[in-house]
Amino acid sequence: MVGVTIPASSYLFQARTFVSGSRKWRFEAALATARVCERFERPYPKSVRTLAHTAYDMLRMDAPEVAAEFGPPSF
Repeated sequence: MVGVTIPASSYLFQARTFVSGSRKWRFEAALATARVCERFERPYPKSVRTLAHTAYDMLRMDAPEVAAEFGPPSF
């Protein structure tokens, strides 16, 4: 079985429901940036990679079933 890389936008999309205030704005901006990068097959900026890892950590606490399905980010 070949491993599947989960895109950063998936982590950010799932975790954005668990954030509020200025953090939510940062997640929304990172999500939009990640989608552009994925669409044009460009590398993620460090800010997107960092927030995707933060999103994974949040999912491990707030939605462990999603975190288990996705696994940790590979980027």
